Amino acid sequence: MDRVLITGADGFVAGHLISELIRVSSPEIMGIGLKKDGPRGEGVNYRELDMTRFEELSGLLKEFAPDAVFHLAAQSSVALSWRDPWETYRINLLGQLNIFEALRGAGLSPAILVTCSSDEYGVVKTEEIPLIEEHPLHPNSPYAVSKVGQETLALMYYEAFGWHVLVTRGFNQAGPGQTPKFVVSDFAKQVAEIEKGLKEPVLRVGNLEAERDFMDVRDAVAAYRMVMEKGSPGTPYNVCSGKAVSIRSVLEILLELATCDVEVRKDPERDRPSDVPVLAGDNSRILEEVGWEPKIPLEKTLSDTLDYWREVLDRRKREVSR
Repeated sequence: MDRVLITGADGFVAGHLISELIRVSSPEIMGIGLKKDGPRGEGVNYRELDMTRFEELSGLLKEFAPDAVFHLAAQSSVALSWRDPWETYRINLLGQLNIFEALRGAGLSPAILVTCSSDEYGVVKTEEIPLIEEHPLHPNSPYAVSKVGQETLALMYYEAFGWHVLVTRGFNQAGPGQTPKFVVSDFAKQVAEIEKGLKEPVLRVGNLEAERDFMDVRDAVAAYRMVMEKGSPGTPYNVCSGKAVSIRSVLEILLELATCDVEVRKDPERDRPSDVPVLAGDNSRILEEVGWEPKIPLEKTLSDTLDYWREVLDRRKREVSR
């Protein structure tokens, strides 16, 4: 990988991926995203660009001519996908179609990694856990449907044109820098706000009984890099820890890390129309074919995420007091 394009470069996962790529090989990186400001530095360029705008995207791809593409950009919130499925499909499906067709129109065929989701599996039986990649896909949210569409679209280009297309199915990722739209970061942010007296000592929660396969984002981006380097095209890879942990257990660890007493209160508005009770993946394929396995324990992920929010709130306080 000498010239790498990263979509969604202004997002949570991309920031960690850029650090991982620089640490290992220092390629020339071009990132695109919706925010005005994004990652920049030696060997890293960024451009504000909406990938649903085909002509702008096509011009950039012709100009930069990447030999590797990490497609991370997506509307990635299940809850938001229920509120606005149209926008979810527009970003996730039209955006990806534009990337592939812009590359094809420019006569480019780089290696492409499309990051899909464990939500594609949908509701599964307990005896089917951990899930292997051959398990049938039964998406049960607009977001999950969009990710099945992304994977299918990607593999179509592999079959039709022989492109070097790689697909990952990421399970629940967490870590410093994640938006509070997701459960770990949401809980950590609430704890930090309570510690600093910015909100009443009540932490509001949704369904605590659901069990998820949590992993650190820093492990996940190492998996993406290694799949790009060693993975087999046309083959989906689970990126997961291999075990399910209840949301309640995550909350309990964060409460143990808190420096004050916190009341937990159920908030019905945080429940989803459809929720998967248990989800955990089998990571045998990626371990055997790529040599990747997770290294960061959940306790460190949660501690680092809580420390991240403590630092963010301290910084905001300093900025206000200036």
